Amino acid sequence: MSRRKGERGLRWGALLALLLAAMVLEFLSDGSATVELISLGLFEFVVVAALVTSVPEILGRVIGAGIAALWFAATLVALIVDTGHDIVAAFSVVMLAGTLFVTFRNLLGRDTGDPDALVGAIFGYVLLAMTWAVLFVQIERWQPASFNFPAASDLWSSLIYFSLITLTTLGYGDVLPVAPLARIAAGLEAVVGVLYIAVMIGSIVGSYRRRTGDRSEPQ
Repeated sequence: MSRRKGERGLRWGALLALLLAAMVLEFLSDGSATVELISLGLFEFVVVAALVTSVPEILGRVIGAGIAALWFAATLVALIVDTGHDIVAAFSVVMLAGTLFVTFRNLLGRDTGDPDALVGAIFGYVLLAMTWAVLFVQIERWQPASFNFPAASDLWSSLIYFSLITLTTLGYGDVLPVAPLARIAAGLEAVVGVLYIAVMIGSIVGSYRRRTGDRSEPQ
């Protein structure tokens, strides 16, 4: 059992490292389309791997992987020909829904509060931020000027940063959603961020209490 937990924690840790690498690449890309594609490829791999790890049903894995592949293909076409951003935005909404399902299912399905569970919860939190950033980028490309940026800002890095501060409800105000769709999406992300933290803390604390309660019961 402990070996299985260790392997599960190692998988979550590896996925978290890959996701952070994809995020850092976007910050360092400086608008490079090649680096952006590499980052998106890493992100797609992480999403598919999370589905395989969290969803036991084969059909769910296949459907999730298929949607991720279609999303990546549509993003690639949109980057090359600079069109079809509305389709990519629609795919991003589906990806976001799948990400929410995977992260909350993994979080609520845990029966023990241990470091492996914490790593998985952190991975889910960062995955939500990255997925919402993808959605914000597609909204901006579909409807330009949906966000107000500081001068000479890179689109991807600015919206990843905006997604992180929105998910954590910091809201510095240097990047602002100004279009109705962008505002709705940002508001929903803030709600999900608060809900995720509440569920994560409740789940881990509840699991810890169950574990300590089981130990205190007479054998």
